[in-house]
Amino acid sequence: MLNFYMISSGSKGNSTIIWDEDDLIIIDCGITIKKFTEKTKEFNLDGIEKSIFISHEHSDHSKGVKPISKNINADIYSKGKTLERLKIDGYNINDESAIGNFNITPVSVNHDAVDPVVYIIKNRGIKISVVSDLGKVNDDLIDEMKGSNIIAMEANYDLDMLLNGKYPWNLKNRIRSDHGHLSNEQSAEAIYEVLNDNTSIILTHLSENNNNPDTALDTVKTYLKNRDKKYRSIECASQYYGSTYYKF
Repeated sequence: MLNFYMISSGSKGNSTIIWDEDDLIIIDCGITIKKFTEKTKEFNLDGIEKSIFISHEHSDHSKGVKPISKNINADIYSKGKTLERLKIDGYNINDESAIGNFNITPVSVNHDAVDPVVYIIKNRGIKISVVSDLGKVNDDLIDEMKGSNIIAMEANYDLDMLLNGKYPWNLKNRIRSDHGHLSNEQSAEAIYEVLNDNTSIILTHLSENNNNPDTALDTVKTYLKNRDKKYRSIECASQYYGSTYYKF
């Protein structure tokens, strides 16, 4: 059985867990060890091998890596420059890596970090795409995401809310740049290109100031409906409550 749960998603911390009977794959550890322990204790993850994959060095994706990896005895994987920036002794991941029944593929993306990636995870015919912190979606990423059973996709901001909000213009421009974050509309466009009837969509990394779940969901649902695109389910992941628990 393959399991998926997003523990937390947003500017205050991100972490996702994917596991089967033998291995636990953790995508990012931008949360405290206390929160990680509280959110995972119900799943009984003792006795299986554990690995952490870091997308990039920003603290909301990496601040809990050292204490969590030490506490659960997890190997750490990321790009070499990211590991160097974080001063972490881990495994440099450049291509697809195999861990038990998992194949984990890093895909380089545009973001204002030293060598940012997102991850495509496969396990016995199930594909999960965990995609956030990027300013645009490139063709390579679209190709990798096609056929995903779960698309956890950044929908960071609503453009009108961002432009009319309280942020200074240099920050507004950084967020909406090609090395910033994805808007709801950009997320909808990418999801349209890759989903199928069996895809569950999780909108992630919503800004607390420049977006809200209702707006993000309405934008993506409307975009897909207008193009007669079907999918299995859609939700927004929360900073505090994470996502629905999925199992295959």
